[in-house]
Amino acid sequence: MRRTLDRSTVLKELDGVADKLAGSKLTSPQRLDLLRRQAQLGDLRDALADRARREQHV
Repeated sequence: MRRTLDRSTVLKELDGVADKLAGSKLTSPQRLDLLRRQAQLGDLRDALADRARREQHV
C-alpha cells in the first residue's frame, strides 16, 4: 500500500529529522541515513509546492 504524504506531514517529518540530527550523538551510518531522508523530504516538499503552484495557475 502506497502512503500519500501531504505538505504538513512532510514538514513535520522534516522537522523531526532535523531534531534528530541536531540533538543526539549518531554513528556515521545513522547520520548518513538521516541526511538522505532529509534530502528526500526536501525534494518531496519542493515537488508538492511546485504542484500546488501549477494547480493555482490552471
